[in-house]
Amino acid sequence: MEYVFDVFFEESFLVMERSGLKSRSGRRDVIDHLNAVISGCVQGRETASVQLAVSLAVKSAIDYHRKMKSDNFAICMMGKYHNVLYIAVRIAWDWSLEDSEVIGCLLEEIYACEKTFERIFLGALFGSTAPHFIAGWKSDFNDQDENLRALVFFLHHAGRNKSCFPSYSYAYHDILPKKFIDIPIESCGKAAPLRVAIQASAPDILMILLRHGADPNPDDGGASPIISILDKLLDYENRAYPYQLISCLELLLRCNAMVELPYKPHLFHARREMFEIKYAVLLADKVIPPNQFFGVPPLKAICRCHVRNQLRNCFQLPRGINKLLVPRKIKKYLDLLD
Repeated sequence: MEYVFDVFFEESFLVMERSGLKSRSGRRDVIDHLNAVISGCVQGRETASVQLAVSLAVKSAIDYHRKMKSDNFAICMMGKYHNVLYIAVRIAWDWSLEDSEVIGCLLEEIYACEKTFERIFLGALFGSTAPHFIAGWKSDFNDQDENLRALVFFLHHAGRNKSCFPSYSYAYHDILPKKFIDIPIESCGKAAPLRVAIQASAPDILMILLRHGADPNPDDGGASPIISILDKLLDYENRAYPYQLISCLELLLRCNAMVELPYKPHLFHARREMFEIKYAVLLADKVIPPNQFFGVPPLKAICRCHVRNQLRNCFQLPRGINKLLVPRKIKKYLDLLD
């Protein structure tokens, strides 16, 4: 079966123009053809054989990319030779591939060339058409809902595989391993996906990212996400704060027991005074919970953040919550659902 897929890529790409996979329609033609080959290989067989066939198809796409890259002095030739990886992305999604190790290899292969995963994230954040205006390509998924479900699919497998990728750390000024969900998006100013979701005022997407272990304070060189939201809320002079922004703020506050005050290196009392002056309106409107900024937060909030941090460090969000021997209500609380 492996030979069939190797031949498929070799023969198909031999006669294809270099720009043959640049358009979404071109990629879909190859995807449809490959899906037909997979269906023919597994017709009448058990589910395990289906998973094996899809796994071999994805591996063959990765191997073809590696071979072409190796023949070009370890430099990706781009064009159809790189887009073959996005054929594999769609195939893995179409057939609900369960092999996290293979998907981890696919993500590593993409990152080695692009140093970003924006083609997986942008469609979920902005819809299928927006990436064309932002980054010059069209999503391989039909609409924002399908993009979002595909993103969750890859978040799930990246967590199971404990996938990390070398990325610059602004906190340590060095290249350090960073989780798939926190890798900056190049075409969005190298901001982390969580920060982009906040900038887009998308609490539903922010919720998905936080539940799957996104760092609520991403190390991407930007300001504190919570402080950024407070600054945006100050722009509404009529105090008619948009529901989406308030929802984003509430979600982030669930993941931060205490919020560090800005204005370092001033002493705490000076920082507090400066904070209270600048955000007096938000404090008066009870948008800001004082205990989380300069008081004592509830013990249950501290415990939730501590447990979530431990699970996040072990790549166990959100699935690890269900393994805890605690009442269901506490599980919902830990999972940001309550």
